[in-house]
Amino acid sequence: MRLIDLFANPRTQDRNLWVFVADRFGMKLPFRTFTQGHSSPFEFLADAFFNPSADVAAWACRSGGKTLVASLLAGLEFLTAADRQLAMQVRVLSGSEDQARNLYGYWQQWALGPLRHLIRGSVHRIETSVGGGKFQILAASQKKVRGAKVQRLYEDEVDEIPPELAEAALGMMDSRPHLPSRTVYTSTWHKAHGPMGRLIDGCPGNGVRLHKWNLWEAIERCPEQRHDGGRNCQTCLLGPTCLAKARQLDPGAKVGVASQQRHGLYAIDDAVKVYQQASEQFWDAEMLCRRPSLSGLVYPQFDRAVHVVAGLDFSEDLPTFRAIDFGLNDFVCLWLQVDKRGTVCLVDEYWAADATLAANAAAIVEADKDVRIEATYVDPAGRNRNDQTGYSDVQVLRGAGIPCEYSVSPWAREVANGVNLIRAHLKPAAGKPRLYVAAKCRQTIRAFESYRLRQVNGEWVDEPLKPQPCDHPMDALRYFFVNRRQAARSPTRQWGFVG
Repeated sequence: MRLIDLFANPRTQDRNLWVFVADRFGMKLPFRTFTQGHSSPFEFLADAFFNPSADVAAWACRSGGKTLVASLLAGLEFLTAADRQLAMQVRVLSGSEDQARNLYGYWQQWALGPLRHLIRGSVHRIETSVGGGKFQILAASQKKVRGAKVQRLYEDEVDEIPPELAEAALGMMDSRPHLPSRTVYTSTWHKAHGPMGRLIDGCPGNGVRLHKWNLWEAIERCPEQRHDGGRNCQTCLLGPTCLAKARQLDPGAKVGVASQQRHGLYAIDDAVKVYQQASEQFWDAEMLCRRPSLSGLVYPQFDRAVHVVAGLDFSEDLPTFRAIDFGLNDFVCLWLQVDKRGTVCLVDEYWAADATLAANAAAIVEADKDVRIEATYVDPAGRNRNDQTGYSDVQVLRGAGIPCEYSVSPWAREVANGVNLIRAHLKPAAGKPRLYVAAKCRQTIRAFESYRLRQVNGEWVDEPLKPQPCDHPMDALRYFFVNRRQAARSPTRQWGFVG
């Protein structure tokens, strides 16, 4: 069967593609999914192959086959281009030399196997001539992302590629007749709001079709002799979590989910070793793809699945507070409500750049004209007079009908105290969380997930890095907590009635 013939019948094309890859490339790809909203390695390959003009992305676990499947896709597309007598130019941008070497290992297999009739000359680690086109594997650098025009750009381990290089690489894209250009992104999500985080957050509005799979979609099948009908799951180190996953799908399951896999890429023994040695944060981020790595975050306790609530909005029965941060160019206002048990709900946000304080004040008043505000908490620095106008920020807000409160006590101005109050509300030592965020507060959610600690000599210091783009909502939230606590402790708060 010619590869181009797979497009003939949409009803059988996926099955035919799987058989073709297994037969010609010797790879039997996993095609089952075990987590709601996830894809499988094969589903990613099929979607990318049968939609050649679409940008696609794979967010997957460590050793979950991202690079392998990307190399398979490149091989399949070269075969299709050859069937159509087209010369295709492909570049792979790797986050590191080591990653480029890994990809070359797969590429060499295909070039010396199913693609050997298309290879012109030798198979090189940097560049190979294929059927009149070229396949180049590059480590990320400014020099290498400029100049050449390509129809296919593969970004392998997106989170390791500096954003400025990834942006420059877009200038290489060059569609040709019957060869529309497109980018294929593959990565584990390492950094909360690094390049992969921004890519994921933008899907599907950025035109990228996102696929996601974790260890369970990639793990090899657990054979009967290993699990013995589930009896050995009790003694297997991976058994409890594997069995718990199976019971998410079937509460009566007696055998771990790995027994349900048909074909896998990740060795069970390797998974056992990682599970035995890894931290919970690493396992959740790198193997289960629940969230990005939490290393270096100010608020690792924040979890969208726990703290973000769809449909959360103002309640007429609860008091409402504002919290404001005056940035040099950015202005943030948060609206929060507190119930009788002390649970805090962040119900709305306002974030404006390069606007006057008067314009921001007018926008705030208009936004909450139907809401009774108990207090507005701000940074004490807002009491300082502007050298040009002679008025302080709190004076300007008071003139607009927004009287402000702030504390000048050393306790309230200590950043660590506010940070610890927020941490305690996110994950108390006992009981349920006491801080929730409305799903519509997207910028504050992103700030929680990207607010980083300072690093000294390679070690994280428990102190927020200054400055960083997500400072403003995090500072505003801190003003709310320290001022609320200070108001209850002593009468040292001051009002913005005087400059």
